[in-house]
Amino acid sequence: MKITKLSAALLVAGFAFGAQAATYQPGTYTEKVNGHNAAFTVKVTVSKNKIEKIEYPDNLETIGVGRVALDKLSKKIIDRQSLGVDNVTGATISSFALKGAVKKALEQAKVSKADMAALQKNSEKYTALPDEIKTQVVIVGGGGSGLAAAIAAQQAGAKVIVLEKLGLLGGSTNVSEGALNAADPERQGKQGIEDSVQKHYEQTMKGGHDIGTPELVHYLTENALPTLHWMESLGVKFKPEVGTATGALWQRSHYPVTPSGNSYIRVYQKYIADHAKDMTVYTDMTVESLIKDKNGRIIGVTAKDGHTGKVTNFMASNGVVVATGGFGANVALRQKVNTGVFKDYDLGKGIGCTNFSKSAQGAGIEMGEKVGANVIGMSDIQVHPCGTPGTGLMEMVRTSGRNRVFINEQGNRFVNEGAARDVLAKAIFAQPHSTYYVLVNHLRYPSLDWVDANGAKMKDMIDLGRVVSAPTLDELAKKLNMPVENLKKSIADYNAVVEGKAKDALGFQANNKADKVMTEGPWYACKKVPTVHHTMGGLQINTKAQVLDKNGKVIPGLYAAGETTGGIHGSNRLGGNAIADIMVFGRTAGTNAAQNK
Repeated sequence: MKITKLSAALLVAGFAFGAQAATYQPGTYTEKVNGHNAAFTVKVTVSKNKIEKIEYPDNLETIGVGRVALDKLSKKIIDRQSLGVDNVTGATISSFALKGAVKKALEQAKVSKADMAALQKNSEKYTALPDEIKTQVVIVGGGGSGLAAAIAAQQAGAKVIVLEKLGLLGGSTNVSEGALNAADPERQGKQGIEDSVQKHYEQTMKGGHDIGTPELVHYLTENALPTLHWMESLGVKFKPEVGTATGALWQRSHYPVTPSGNSYIRVYQKYIADHAKDMTVYTDMTVESLIKDKNGRIIGVTAKDGHTGKVTNFMASNGVVVATGGFGANVALRQKVNTGVFKDYDLGKGIGCTNFSKSAQGAGIEMGEKVGANVIGMSDIQVHPCGTPGTGLMEMVRTSGRNRVFINEQGNRFVNEGAARDVLAKAIFAQPHSTYYVLVNHLRYPSLDWVDANGAKMKDMIDLGRVVSAPTLDELAKKLNMPVENLKKSIADYNAVVEGKAKDALGFQANNKADKVMTEGPWYACKKVPTVHHTMGGLQINTKAQVLDKNGKVIPGLYAAGETTGGIHGSNRLGGNAIADIMVFGRTAGTNAAQNK
């Protein structure tokens, strides 16, 4: 049986203290702790000599990230009866929060100082990997594109190894809304939506200011629906209704039934677990370089174990797929290359990023360059309008969909809410304090218990102070300290367009039956700021996902997919095209790497 690094660690770690166990006063103890997103309560149940249960039912940690970390850590603490367990890389704040809460709860349970000292001793034991591990396909990166590539490679008959830098799988896909653009006659037809692959192609090109690579855009739009069907064959479930992601330009965005892009990751993880004889995943592995043979073929990678420090050569007889994401969190790099759409704006430390800071550094692009890969489109960085003040993360009320109005601090609409993301972001930058409110009502949130894409309920968002609510526009304007007449006019103007009674001076157009008049409360306003979201540049590929050198020739054995690549989105990515991109080209890269094409 193949054993991943993580499972091997669990096998050798055992219990922390052998026969000597700590002593507690039996009971259930509660501690409140500050998490990554909000404070949450941890309940720890102990018997005389054992931590029996750790619960955190009302936490608002991020789906697929913080919540995964809580589950991983609580299991290790209970299995090992130890607090000396490593944090989950990529979710350190959530990790620290849980361990701190458990420690305080055990102190309530009258644990002795000596026992507490023993409990906190490092119980992690890691076995160093061998100098070399051989397989057929190596995937660098365990996000959406990497896992899609891994599954496709296995389905094409290959043995696969996935190397992930973080302590969990999913990458930025975990924190996305999961919108996947595809022209779908069946679903769209039921909603009376006219669409086509050609329209998707034309809008993608136009949205990217016509500088995308036509053959790549054609491949993306032609294969989006077949790839969606492939995902369904793996177990992914999509909503029957097609929506509109922020900056999508058309109602063709497919959403998973359960909130967020983590829905895809959960399905992919299950597939990998079910095919463990062919697929091995190593987390906390930093790939440092690609290995090239004397003939110029990529035959593997060198990777460093984040726990042992050991460097291992992972050799790939068929191919290597680079799927490490973009460089949105690399502030120095994005400032250096920012000469495109947002060249007139400072994208330094003052603006956040929606992606993981540890992984979105452009490592895959750099590795490719060192073996001669051509890099294109680096000058264009996408800024998303849905950032949370202070963090840059996309949380709370999202801007995707319909039936929402963007208003500034004076209560005025200032932009076509259905415009492309670069248009939206520039309009926001022009507002006082570069901020605005996304305004919604019961049409988006039928009740206070309605769950948003981030997994939070409206009542949670209100309690956190992230959302201001009021039963009427008069009261909302008062709470937001804005002229009520401006706010009412903004809503009236919007409704007139939806009803077909007026043409919007800002360019907004009602979209089929999805747009409804917003007349009744309760009303909800959530403050937003621009945030770095996507980098359009990266390794140049062809429609087989093969990486090209500076002469346009294929680098044998090297494939790439997702945000690591360039040329697909031009200078501005349409909302909903990223998930389509990573799944289409991830699947393509994995299939072709397995078949050595």
